[in-house]
Amino acid sequence: MVSLKNIITHILQNHGFEVYERDDILYGEKLHDCVTVGIYENVTVNDVREHANKISDTEGRHIICVLEAGDVAIEEAKRTGLLIWKRQDLEGELGRAMVNHINQAEDEVIFTGLLRKKEHILDQSPEPDVQILEVAPVIIETLGTEGQQSILKSQLTLEDVKEIADQTIQGFKHDLELVPHYVFNYTCTYEGKDGQEVQGKGTIAVNALTGKYTGWDIEPEIETDPGHHIQMEPKIDEENAIKIAVHAVAQLNTEFKEVIVERDHATIIEKATFKPEEDKIKLERQTLSMVPVWCVEGKHGVMILDGITGKIISEDYYDKA
Repeated sequence: MVSLKNIITHILQNHGFEVYERDDILYGEKLHDCVTVGIYENVTVNDVREHANKISDTEGRHIICVLEAGDVAIEEAKRTGLLIWKRQDLEGELGRAMVNHINQAEDEVIFTGLLRKKEHILDQSPEPDVQILEVAPVIIETLGTEGQQSILKSQLTLEDVKEIADQTIQGFKHDLELVPHYVFNYTCTYEGKDGQEVQGKGTIAVNALTGKYTGWDIEPEIETDPGHHIQMEPKIDEENAIKIAVHAVAQLNTEFKEVIVERDHATIIEKATFKPEEDKIKLERQTLSMVPVWCVEGKHGVMILDGITGKIISEDYYDKA
């Protein structure tokens, strides 16, 4: 979990702590304050007890940061005076650290954003036209090891791809390529066609090669055994990806309604459009992720399939002549 360690270091440093590591535990010191953080992918009762012994001689706030933890381990942590930070807790604090929404008041204490009530989380910094809020729910899961990009797991197996291709192009060559995508969770509000406020939310993936966008209805899994596949380099920067994502949100949340208009003694039926304005769209920033894409060559043409949605991205059939 090297990347996760770097993230915790970043958060502590943003709160003004000097950070060092000893015995696989991060220590943050600032004036008379001290915090220790143990980082785990998952934690057991024995892990909790072992960690408690390691920091028993250190006064301060002691945290176990873990992606997954069972109820028994959590209860043991509480019993030994440890604060458990699960994924959703870390994501909130990480989001604030990444967008510099950290209050610098003199009475700041460790991870104030987490300890405050919800209504006091954000400071009074001016908001940009398109607000990038806290990190989306999959960011911690999609963090690769240091220097690597996250790789998402294909929902289509090789057998699935073969079955799809056999019915269309009679595929004989099936390659899995990893294509970089900027992934954003979004929320938006707008007045719908029925006159009521509509609140939309979802996930947008922007292809960093082509600029095309896709709406995701599922939360992708992380590939734990990616193997050796071709990885493409992004050609579109994040700034352009944000613009594309905002446009995508507006398009995916557009409603139409036929309106009868009397004009020049004639009755005309027009189509009214209802969609969110840019200032009503908020994006949650995520990591640049490598999305699995299947490229199939067959007897009757070529086909490209999205490994996350399972949908056909493009088909090109050969002439039968």
